[in-house]
Amino acid sequence: MNVGLAVIAALTPLEFKVKIIDENLEPINFDEYYDMVGITAEFPNQLLRVKQIADEFRQRGILVVCGGPSVSVSPERWKEFADVLIIGEAERIWPQFISDYLNGSYGDEYLEVERFELTNTPIPDYSGITPEILNQYFCGIVQTSRGCPFDCEFCNAIVYVGRKMRYKSPDKVLQEVKQLYKMGFRIMFIADDNFSASRANAKNILTTLRDWNRSLKAPMTFTAEVSIDIAKDEEFLELATEAGLKSVLIGIETPNVKSLKETGKLQNVQTNMIEDVKKFHEYGIMITGTCVVGFDNDDLSIFQKQYDFFSKTGIAQVAVVTLQALDGTRLKERMVKEGRYVEWENACTKNPEYANHFNTFTIIPKQMTIKQLQQGAFWLYWKLNNPINYANRIKIFFEDFENSPIKNKIKILKPRFGEISLGIIWRFFKYYLTDASKEEKAALWQMFGYAWNSKLIHRFEIVISTFLASKNAREMIIVEEPQIDKISYPIQEHNVLPKQKMIP
Repeated sequence: MNVGLAVIAALTPLEFKVKIIDENLEPINFDEYYDMVGITAEFPNQLLRVKQIADEFRQRGILVVCGGPSVSVSPERWKEFADVLIIGEAERIWPQFISDYLNGSYGDEYLEVERFELTNTPIPDYSGITPEILNQYFCGIVQTSRGCPFDCEFCNAIVYVGRKMRYKSPDKVLQEVKQLYKMGFRIMFIADDNFSASRANAKNILTTLRDWNRSLKAPMTFTAEVSIDIAKDEEFLELATEAGLKSVLIGIETPNVKSLKETGKLQNVQTNMIEDVKKFHEYGIMITGTCVVGFDNDDLSIFQKQYDFFSKTGIAQVAVVTLQALDGTRLKERMVKEGRYVEWENACTKNPEYANHFNTFTIIPKQMTIKQLQQGAFWLYWKLNNPINYANRIKIFFEDFENSPIKNKIKILKPRFGEISLGIIWRFFKYYLTDASKEEKAALWQMFGYAWNSKLIHRFEIVISTFLASKNAREMIIVEEPQIDKISYPIQEHNVLPKQKMIP
């Protein structure tokens, strides 16, 4: 679900009929007439598809308007196929564009130069999404803040949202959550770059969500992106648990301290990440960790080191990515100066079949080849998602909780099965009975055994949801690399050329 498009819909006058299309769930009917078409996309691997969509509509004489984070950090990439660019946060400049459009005098660019106060952001309007499509979304999305105080070299978030944190009021957040709850959602993702950056504001929001959630017969479950250093704040963890925050996304990135210092992720250097992960587990909070490979201080041993780290900490769900020099980042500036930047757009245009999350088009690694980096990332991703290895990490999570000195003091909301939960259970049993391999079934029985011996209230929910997440991860990567199970660990190559412009 794209909450940004729903905000744009809320900013659009009532005389317009808005239709929101998510191409992941439904095809685009290019022959349907529109006065204008707005497009946003993830960056960078969807840009080729954006061009195709824009060209199709422009050939039909339909105005194409593009906006979003990728437009804001690199508008030059979008100019050739967009009639109008919305650059920056849209709350002020979208209404201005609409007014100019109705007056017949709109420009080709609208630039927001100030940071918008989120207290004035409208409640998202989801009426442009059909009920059939809404029912296919796993969770609702609410944004409570914008900004991030950190300055990681590879991240471009601060380019368009800034380093100063801006939060919505707890009442406004609750208003949006209630709207999604009425729409049938029981799982909510807090889509902030760093929800915990301002602890005081985050705690106020958690307190409001806790008090509301306790009044429900079917409480809502939340997940959010936080920084690892919040593990030291037990008041935050307790509030999060009581509010229904059962999982978090954390940028672990790497256990290589030199690489963390290289990229400026000092918040991960100034702590013991293994102890911090255990602290989340003690509160019954699961972690999805991001894992980045390809830093200058990474040699070929990094893939095994990453695997060992996540295996030791018990972080079950791991998102493996290769280092990317995104537009607007200090990393890209450095790669350009060092002659190690690869223009991904040219590479993707020549070889569109390579445009996936595991190919590195933007940097030439320092201590390995591009091919080795890609090979190592595939190896690591597949090994982490091996069913038995996955089950072993789930075991550590449950053990950490059972050994927790505070497990009997915290008040974890008891789950209630609703329509979404029943849907997940149905998918689970259907897959288990018809498609699951012997290895998956063996791992699953191990996971249920660990859950059976645990007193964590939502233990079986964890087993089912994480098992399905691991299954989906394997299926996703098989589509991009059907032979991934045959990819071996990368070995040192001899006579490697110092510069490579394409993936072999």
